[in-house]
Amino acid sequence: MPTGVTDKVRERKGEVLKLLTDGCKPTSRIIKTLNLTHSEAFYVLNTLADEGHIKKWVFGKTAIWCLSNYDYNKMVNELLQEIHRIVETHKLKYVYPVRLFRLILKDYKTYNLMSQFVPLDSLNTSALSFLNHLLEMLYGKPYYKGEKTVYITVKGVALPED
Repeated sequence: MPTGVTDKVRERKGEVLKLLTDGCKPTSRIIKTLNLTHSEAFYVLNTLADEGHIKKWVFGKTAIWCLSNYDYNKMVNELLQEIHRIVETHKLKYVYPVRLFRLILKDYKTYNLMSQFVPLDSLNTSALSFLNHLLEMLYGKPYYKGEKTVYITVKGVALPED
């Protein structure tokens, strides 16, 4: 077993950095794009994070990697603005992750944006926990009604400026 950083790891590190130049990406997208195994990607991403080249944020069950805080803030603002637009368009006083998921499936622009981070081909826990995280960022702590996690939108937090 090699000790230290091998040439392959250095090459992968360069590929990851190049991939992240156009914005933040989830681990799954990095794995698919660079044709890596989960272990290879995990090692390279964590090495880059330890060296201070990239930063990791977790949205529910999804790890997202960015080159800088600026890229992260840009991504979050874009995601939150799209969710806010959907909520305002449908005049929702409250929203829960499954309802938002169904509305996203009908909205082409938001669907394309969200599908860059989580799979939206079916209702899955990864997508729901991702949306849950974003809803909490936008509207604060949820209320629980039975087994549903409900976010009250009329007392929403102001969106950050660009």
